Amino acid sequence: MSYFLGVDGGGTRTRVALVDQAGTECARADGPPTLIDPADPAATVGVIADLCREAASKGGADLPVAGLWAGIAGAGTEPTRSVVETALREAGLSSLTSVGADAEATFYDAFPSGPGILLIAGTGSIALGRGADGSRLRVGGWGLHLGDEGSGYRIGMSALHAFARGEDGRGVSTELRDSVLKVLGLAGPRDLIKWIASAQKADVASLVPLIFEVAEAGDQAALTVIEEAVDELVGHVRTLVRRLEPWPATPEVALAGGLLKENRPLRVRMIRAIEVLPCRHQARVLDGARGACSLAMGLADLTGGSPAPWPEFLSGN
Repeated sequence: MSYFLGVDGGGTRTRVALVDQAGTECARADGPPTLIDPADPAATVGVIADLCREAASKGGADLPVAGLWAGIAGAGTEPTRSVVETALREAGLSSLTSVGADAEATFYDAFPSGPGILLIAGTGSIALGRGADGSRLRVGGWGLHLGDEGSGYRIGMSALHAFARGEDGRGVSTELRDSVLKVLGLAGPRDLIKWIASAQKADVASLVPLIFEVAEAGDQAALTVIEEAVDELVGHVRTLVRRLEPWPATPEVALAGGLLKENRPLRVRMIRAIEVLPCRHQARVLDGARGACSLAMGLADLTGGSPAPWPEFLSGN
């Protein structure tokens, strides 16, 4: 019996699934995040290797398995991808090993073949698309300083900017002021300067539920922040629809990431917005580890072959 390991390593947590040669899931293991540090890309390999060993042990699979495909946040560009891939091969987990970005694994679960668009919005944001001719493009994914429009981090920062403008009188007065101070345990507005200086990306993104709560109470500044986030994310999808034309039918869009999960308020807004484009929403619940397993099987040509890494950067158009 041949076995395959699929890794979905993100900035929140890491999931590893083990499947047999028929694609039947045998075991899973969950663990801490494995966001790649560009200064030391091999540092997270130990976490991934431990989770792979745990999943294999649970499923009764001996190592090395037949194939391993790891989708890891921050591993979608060279030379990072090659460094992590080499380290995983040296760990002796699999006979065949390949590495890509975590978004690739989720995309492959949504669209194993054929055209489609995946929009991911969590702490960061990115959109991937495949056209009818097989061409593939990515929009966004430029990270904290150059992108992440519509992400949890960007929503949080926009709300804090609105807070500051309102405090100065440069913008509208907002209920975000008192709500943010309370949730962060700050005595006054100026204490926010010290807080933001040491805040992590996830700390800023953690303000999103509060911002939605204030927006739904009718606060104009918070509503504007949410509306701008939706516009930015729709722009990701609209760009891919245009650049990947022609489409054989109405483009299908899948949603993933912490902000776009079931029962999250941004998801409802996004579904309404993309259907106006017009696009068709794919309602299926996505699983990056499942997609990574299919890609792992592709390494052994059991599912039609594993695709090449996704394009790293946008080409001019």
